[in-house]
Amino acid sequence: MRKMITKVFFVLCVMAAVGLDGCSGGGGGGGGGAGGGPTASSVALSPSSGTVAKGAEFTRTVEVKNIGKTFYVAFDVTYDPKVVQYINAEENSFLNQNDTGSTSFQAALENGAEGRITIGLTQLSREVSGSGTLLTLHFKAVGSGTTPLSFSDPKGFMNSANKNVTIDSWEDGTVTVQ
Repeated sequence: MRKMITKVFFVLCVMAAVGLDGCSGGGGGGGGGAGGGPTASSVALSPSSGTVAKGAEFTRTVEVKNIGKTFYVAFDVTYDPKVVQYINAEENSFLNQNDTGSTSFQAALENGAEGRITIGLTQLSREVSGSGTLLTLHFKAVGSGTTPLSFSDPKGFMNSANKNVTIDSWEDGTVTVQ
């Protein structure tokens, strides 16, 4: 099932890349600021850690910082299903900055089993860059203990030329259920 979702998502992304407006060429743009090199890019769960009561629902957002031009995002998030249960995910504003157009958003349990969420997002009109909130994950605390919330199998971010966008760090999180 996961391979099929990945293949379908990849085909959608290639179709979107072919149809992107203004992806090749364009003006040169100015130079960088005085003395500064490139700023590190990151993808992080926020908050990175916390404690919740058993039975409580809670969220974690996926925050991105200093992302270069991208239109496609794909990764998994893993967790211990004995400690937390996935409820759902909702897309936030990063890929639709300044109302840049339609997006495609998918988040599902791998093979319908708790423990791994497969996530894919595509901006269908043009590339975006910068920082912001990519999505929000909703969970329920079901058992006592601590579980990592880890980025797994990060297929990453891609630009309209189907080239990987560099991500300098993927910052996992944890949650403790009492």
